[in-house]
Amino acid sequence: MNFIELDNLPVYQLQNELEKLLSSDTVHFYEDKGGTAQICLNSVAGQEDDYHFGRGSLYWDWDKSYVSDSGEVVAPVKETVYEESDFNKLCSQFKNTLFEDVYVELDKKYHLGRTRIMKSKPRTCLSWHTDYTPRIHFPMQTHEGCFMVIDNEIKHLEQEKWYYTNTTVPHTAFNSSSSPRTHLVATIIGER
Repeated sequence: MNFIELDNLPVYQLQNELEKLLSSDTVHFYEDKGGTAQICLNSVAGQEDDYHFGRGSLYWDWDKSYVSDSGEVVAPVKETVYEESDFNKLCSQFKNTLFEDVYVELDKKYHLGRTRIMKSKPRTCLSWHTDYTPRIHFPMQTHEGCFMVIDNEIKHLEQEKWYYTNTTVPHTAFNSSSSPRTHLVATIIGER
């Protein structure tokens, strides 16, 4: 099974907490070229104030990507490549918030890598890709027409429920609605 609903984690009103942080200008989304925006809850030692440090690929530098003469999108390897396990420091912007509570709860049960808030624009789709580790999703804001596809399974992840997702096989997510889709996504290195 590629989707497992989890009932061992508390449910939080994270969308309200995010909106408070955004309106107070404590955080803002970094939007990539593909229409996905990210905020990182955790970072590496020495970068605890940079809530964008762990966004995107750990390996490929998509900010420096270009289209080759043959029409292929090419991205160089990042100058410094980090491991998921390097992301073990909660970013300072999330101290004393519900996001810290969530991070602590997740960390009790799992060895975490990057834990991010990921927002997809309306009418967008991620590339078909494979991750090295599974992910846990908590839809903070979702709508009819938002789906995740893993291998040959498709599922609408319901708002404010926890899901273990097997992203170690080819997968994508798409938002065919007219509103943003926002998920908390935690990289799972292992269980405690």
